[in-house]
Amino acid sequence: MRIKMTENRIEIKQADRNNFCETSMDSFDRFQEVQNVWRMENGRLVLIFHPFTETWSPEQRRKKARDILSGRFITFCAFEADAVVGEIMLIPELNENRLIIDSFHVSRAFRRRGIGRRLVETAADYARGRGASALYASCCSAEETIGFYKAMGFSLSEHPIPSCVEDEPFDIQMEYRL
Repeated sequence: MRIKMTENRIEIKQADRNNFCETSMDSFDRFQEVQNVWRMENGRLVLIFHPFTETWSPEQRRKKARDILSGRFITFCAFEADAVVGEIMLIPELNENRLIIDSFHVSRAFRRRGIGRRLVETAADYARGRGASALYASCCSAEETIGFYKAMGFSLSEHPIPSCVEDEPFDIQMEYRL
């Protein structure tokens, strides 16, 4: 299903077996070098120095592709030709009238081009069509990541989903009201 055409030949499409396969994520570069992270302290966010690097191995990229193909998620991908340069995976069941973003990444060379914004907008349109009142995300606490979510209009969730907090205790739980 074609969603929309964008500049620089980037197309946002719902991933399916016609446009996506187990090798579709092989060239995806999930590299992020983090210096500062947000942490909750006494009910408020505090920025602390905590450097780390996050990247995906070839096995992790293949696992992500298998997850996308599993049918357990609604996934929209940003394609440049046949290469996947971004993905946003949604859990299709509503949780307290919220649609949960399970995974959201843009390949390193394609960041800061509006692709992430287009993927979130596509997910928001899909969520509205499902009758959701918000998108929910358990966000990596990296300074740049939280900055992106805030710029998109996300704010701290007033009702964090306990399983998300348990799975990723250092993540920042955020929502985008639709």
